[in-house]
Amino acid sequence: METVLKINNLNLGFEIEDSFYPAIKDINFELKKGTIHAIIGESGSGKTISVMSVLGLIPKNAKITSGEIIFDGINLLNLKEKELNKIRGKKIALVPQDPMTSLNPLYNIENQMIEAILAHTDCSKKEAYNIALKYLKDVQITEPEKKMKMYPYELSGGMKQRIIIAIAMSLEPDIIIADEPTTALDVTIQAQILKLLTYIKERGKSIILISHDLGIVNQYADYISIMYMGKIVEEAHTKTLFENPKHPYTKALIDALPYNKEKRLKNIKGAPSPITEKITGCEFHLRCDFMEDICKYKAFKLCQQGDNSKVACRLYDC
Repeated sequence: METVLKINNLNLGFEIEDSFYPAIKDINFELKKGTIHAIIGESGSGKTISVMSVLGLIPKNAKITSGEIIFDGINLLNLKEKELNKIRGKKIALVPQDPMTSLNPLYNIENQMIEAILAHTDCSKKEAYNIALKYLKDVQITEPEKKMKMYPYELSGGMKQRIIIAIAMSLEPDIIIADEPTTALDVTIQAQILKLLTYIKERGKSIILISHDLGIVNQYADYISIMYMGKIVEEAHTKTLFENPKHPYTKALIDALPYNKEKRLKNIKGAPSPITEKITGCEFHLRCDFMEDICKYKAFKLCQQGDNSKVACRLYDC
């Protein structure tokens, strides 16, 4: 299966009060064509900042210290802002986290969609209108001509999220980054949005789905990467990960899912350490039920397993 995006040994940190703190540590990641690859982790695990690095959308106090982000044979980290702007939206599109604030309240939907299309194409305003209309229909917006004339405040959260996805799709990008696309939406709308992402995948597009909810992505993702404190600790095909989770953190996340009414839910003890606290060895060892002395001083790298999964844990000779 063709690889459309590859991240090699990405390291990133933050400058805070004249000190530098590593936040992303040796991230390696491959996105396959026509798949949904979910990145899962608790808040602060580094999943969003890792993916935003692809588009160069990182805070001013963040700095990438090493690594490569290869797309279409080019290392995106070597591109200037003007060159990146040609890729953002056109080749790699973003569906932001909060549908309530992602649309400009001062402009109607028609103006916002047409502006995005005209910014990256040479088509006329009429052609841009027809493209926008087509994609509103594709995301199952009822009465799309009427919705085009409406302002964001007149639309529900689910409707806004569909429109944001339509904007992302309108330029036919190769990759769509969906950052917590179901945040603040009720359960029914969440399912509709995730089914819509599946529809996009079936059209040959590749999707990076960022989420903190392992249960939500179980039905929709093809591959899952588990992140903890800036590192990918496990990666596998979705079915493999749920049938045979390996890393203690992955097991703890699955045990915390409320899918088995006969099984008592388990909490993960403790909490992730702040970025300003240096942790030696395995970052998860302070919360791990399988911790041994070696875990306190040795950091484990992802190693390949027989079922094509990858895990970073002393339990698997990494």
